[in-house]
Amino acid sequence: MKITQLNWTARFTVALVFCLIFVGGLVTSWQAGMAVPDWPLSFGSLNPEGWWGNFPVRLEHGHRLLAACVGLAVGVLCSAVWGNSRALGVAAVVSLGAGFAGKYLGASAALLAHLGIWPAALAFVACLFGMSRRNPAVGGAERGLALAAFLLVICQATLGGLRVTRETAGAVDVALVFRIVHGCVAQAFLVVLVALSARISILAGNRELPGLGKNLPTGLVWTALLVVYGQLILGATMRHMGAGLAIPTFPAANASGGWMPQTHNLYADLNFGHTRFGALVVCTVVLVTAGRVLFSSRRGGSVWIGAARCGLLVVIQAALGILVVLHQKPKTLATVHVVLGATLLASVAALLVRCHDAKSAEVPR
Repeated sequence: MKITQLNWTARFTVALVFCLIFVGGLVTSWQAGMAVPDWPLSFGSLNPEGWWGNFPVRLEHGHRLLAACVGLAVGVLCSAVWGNSRALGVAAVVSLGAGFAGKYLGASAALLAHLGIWPAALAFVACLFGMSRRNPAVGGAERGLALAAFLLVICQATLGGLRVTRETAGAVDVALVFRIVHGCVAQAFLVVLVALSARISILAGNRELPGLGKNLPTGLVWTALLVVYGQLILGATMRHMGAGLAIPTFPAANASGGWMPQTHNLYADLNFGHTRFGALVVCTVVLVTAGRVLFSSRRGGSVWIGAARCGLLVVIQAALGILVVLHQKPKTLATVHVVLGATLLASVAALLVRCHDAKSAEVPR
């Protein structure tokens, strides 16, 4: 695959992931995660009859179908980055073979679904390393990111499945942990995929022109990335534990109008940490980082635009978070807040890749 085609494939995959994050956010907002109580099948079927007519089932099963599309897109992207399209064919053959073998041995429908997924994933990875052919348009960093994205999407699918099966089995507390980790891994997967897309975009010719790159504060951008990711982890924990309205007012944190909550428990402290302390830290760090990068980069260049985007997004995200509290957490608005948080994280990740590339362009070769 040519580098321009690879670039569009990566961008399409990132866009598909954002669609998945939006639908997944709706699943959480509408508490539809257990509308389909089995996994990897849905009511014992790949596509249960009448699923579109039931809204919670539509959300959950639609989320699963979209997740399958994301997994396939990441597999295509990974094989293209490695220059090994045969890996997809080998995975398909292994999936069919394992499925037929399981059916012949009398395996259950659920086990057959597992046999169609995991042996194929292992065969795919083995095929990537087993064949010497490589895509000359990309380097080792891009191949490493592509492989990490594929492994993370497999891990994400596993976590989502365990969340369902554990809750069905009655282990509600364990399922809650899987729900939170599932949300955190989703953001890590997004960072890796966006970093890969940014690297491919640079290789496709969208490189920052030399000039002032040596002054870019990459360490500060790293700090901003970690701070935003930490805030998203805190937010995911708060959402999944149902603590989004533990403090239902803003800016006051208690009924008497004080800035601090009068009652301290896990729910109130989680809410305060995310909606007050974490939000303040994120806004400060991202705005300072954006300002420093804007001052140190070429006006109108890709790095400058990326920094301006991060600064604008963090302001909009803060305003949206306030509206979510003031309007008592409306489902769609809360979901948009989740998606915008992921957009901010992705933008900071892309900015970091661009900054590193701009600095390397200043080094004499």
